[in-house]
Amino acid sequence: MQPTQAPVVSLIRPPAGATADRFRVTAALVLAAAAGALAVFTERAPGSWLDLLLGPVPLLLALSAFVTAVLSARRPWRRPALLVWPEDGRLRVTPAPGFGWFVAGEILLLTGLTVPVVDGQMLHDPAASASYDFLDVGLAVLAAVLIVVLAAAVFQGRPRIDLAPAGIEVREPLGRRTVPWTALAPGTPARQPSARKLVLTVARPELVHRRGLVRRAPVLELTWLRVQPWFLTDVLRWYVDHPQERAALGTEAGNERLCRALGAR
Repeated sequence: MQPTQAPVVSLIRPPAGATADRFRVTAALVLAAAAGALAVFTERAPGSWLDLLLGPVPLLLALSAFVTAVLSARRPWRRPALLVWPEDGRLRVTPAPGFGWFVAGEILLLTGLTVPVVDGQMLHDPAASASYDFLDVGLAVLAAVLIVVLAAAVFQGRPRIDLAPAGIEVREPLGRRTVPWTALAPGTPARQPSARKLVLTVARPELVHRRGLVRRAPVLELTWLRVQPWFLTDVLRWYVDHPQERAALGTEAGNERLCRALGAR
């Protein structure tokens, strides 16, 4: 159910310290490393408790993490109307807690699927062919790369959106986009019915810069961001329509004027 207006709350807060997401992902990484070490350095009989630890347990933990992530992402219209002020000249939309749970689940899922295969068919099966061993190694390397990429995204504070005097900086897990304020059409973005994404009206696409594996469509994904959708829309439109305010973005005076303009306390 959509709200009639964005909630009026405290608008800008200083950045928090270490996030709970990092602890969740660190715990998942420790479990993944422990499972890998057990697979490589231990010998055991089939059906032992170590086999259970290497297979079903990570998968069950992954399922629990995914369920928590889905529950955390519910009711996006009730998310806080909140921007973080990390430093002068910058305002930030931070990741929602659900993203950390999602990444922890991905790490545990990859561990639960990969370690038993590599352990059972590559390390302890003398009859396995060389080609099959190669496939196992490739699977393990791919899983490790995905785990590193996902974990790095969390520790770098991605996904997030930074607002700077020059424009909107979108930091995604696999890349980033920069959308200058001058690239957006005046009077946009308008409030939209979707709480999961915000479509930007880009009048000058040649000004948009992309780096890494990011989508070309002018869409901001909001699923894993900790912000009320219409509130973010109103903030973006304020800076699109008030170019004289961009130089003061992320300053005490500029923050106060933004608060007054949006009716925040």
